Amino acid sequence: MADFNHYYPTLLANEGGYCHDPLDPGGETYRGIARASNPHWAGWPVVDGIRNHVTAAHPVPHTEWHAVSRALEADAALNQSVEAFYKAAYWNPLNLDLVHTQAIADQLADHGVNAGTARPAKMLQYLLASEFGAQLVVDGKVGAHTIAALNAVDQSAFYSRFIAMRRAFYAYRAGSYTAAEAQALAPWHQFFHQHLGLNTDVRMQKYLASWMGRTHEQFTA
Repeated sequence: MADFNHYYPTLLANEGGYCHDPLDPGGETYRGIARASNPHWAGWPVVDGIRNHVTAAHPVPHTEWHAVSRALEADAALNQSVEAFYKAAYWNPLNLDLVHTQAIADQLADHGVNAGTARPAKMLQYLLASEFGAQLVVDGKVGAHTIAALNAVDQSAFYSRFIAMRRAFYAYRAGSYTAAEAQALAPWHQFFHQHLGLNTDVRMQKYLASWMGRTHEQFTA
């Protein structure tokens, strides 16, 4: 079965450390946890105390992010809080402890962290129903029926298709696709827009390489 502890180092590598970009609507962020979206996270008082010890500047200028990150990373209790947050908010809602294949669980969790858990849940169900013959309702609720259907299919084949769909999701978000790709991927694009609430925004192209980088994990059974 998949194990969150295996995925967690990948999560940390993807999310980075401390930042506070005034232009980012998420505001102050540590390990990918944005204060604007998660104002009640138990780690914020600790972050505030350590940050204020390192610098009096607020927002913290880019030149001091690294120093704040180093100080925060040295606090073991804070980083246990980060780990607990991600497992509770992104791993458990998708029931990933019940998934047979670690690589699939990692990609589902990572897409949830990046795009919200409802989106990978619906993508999972859509792929299983449309390409693998599963009798599923695409409702974004990953229960026993969805997990059983996932574990029953060819794991390598499903992984390849989910990676392809995830990459298409990002390309659609950034408006980075050719006319031929738009035609070939029309059913997916319609699904992204109508069922995932995704809209194209070419301003997102600056993030595309980073997003695509999250899909390069090799499949292992």
